[in-house]
Amino acid sequence: MNCATAIDAEDEFYRAFAHRDVVAMISLWAADGRAVCVHPGAEAISGHAPIAESWRDILGDDGHFDIVHQRLSRLEDGELAVHTGIERIRADDRSALLTVTNVFRKTGDGWKIFLHHAAPIHNLSTAEGAVH
Repeated sequence: MNCATAIDAEDEFYRAFAHRDVVAMISLWAADGRAVCVHPGAEAISGHAPIAESWRDILGDDGHFDIVHQRLSRLEDGELAVHTGIERIRADDRSALLTVTNVFRKTGDGWKIFLHHAAPIHNLSTAEGAVH
C-alpha cells in the first residue's frame, strides 16, 4: 500500500486493524527489517516477517472486537513522523484502554509504519500525585 502522508498511513493502519485486513496490515509495515512492534503486555518484535506473523495471529482470531483510535499529537520532521494516541478496544466481554505511539517513515513506496507501541493505561497515582 502506498500512502501519501503519515496520517494516511495511520488511518489505513486502523482501518486494516478494525476490518481484520491482514494483507493491508502487512503491506503498511516498513519492509527493510528494522521495524518494531510492541503489542500490549508483550516483548518487542523486530523485523517484517515476525511482525507480519504477529498480525496474522491477532487479526486471524475468530473472536469479535472493535477498535477506536484517537490521535492526540503528531510531530513530522522531513521523512519521519511520530504520532501518539489512545486506542479503545473491546473484544468479546473484555475491553482495554491503551496508550499508543506510532512512528512512520517516508520510503520510496510511500509512508510506512516503522514502530507501533501499545501499552495499557494504568491509573497509578498516590496521594502526592502521579507515580511517573
